[in-house]
Amino acid sequence: MGLKYVVTKQVFGFDKTKTAKFVPKQIITGQVTFGKLCTQVGQICGAHRGTVQLIIAGLVDALINNLDDGKSVQLGEFGIFRPSIKANASDKEEEADASKIYRRKILFTPGNALKSAMNNTSITRYAVPDRDYTDGTSDTGTGTGNKDDNDFVDPSA
Repeated sequence: MGLKYVVTKQVFGFDKTKTAKFVPKQIITGQVTFGKLCTQVGQICGAHRGTVQLIIAGLVDALINNLDDGKSVQLGEFGIFRPSIKANASDKEEEADASKIYRRKILFTPGNALKSAMNNTSITRYAVPDRDYTDGTSDTGTGTGNKDDNDFVDPSA
């Protein structure tokens, strides 16, 4: 199925002429719930969904413990998680202490499997419907004009 995008009109603040530009923006077409993901993994691996949930919960606990210890955690071809901080600079070494740290975060670097998957995925422009179907009709405009239920519309056409 691949990634989907729409084209948006945007004016950039750094552009002195305030010229409108057209930019492709990715759209998210849905979200997979944790339960559904565990079911899918269970079907792939031949394990019960509850077992998958238990293993993922253990994985998250192990990630938290290791990141809390300041370690990076590699998950095979999935990628690497590592703790990181953002801090303000100081003019003197004595002033550079923990009070200068203003953000703690976790950085994720995808592994080769995820990078390859993203590089090989298809990209499709999302077609926004040009008709308003809020009046209750379902005419798609692709048939012959009659409302015969036997009309087949090929979705790949």
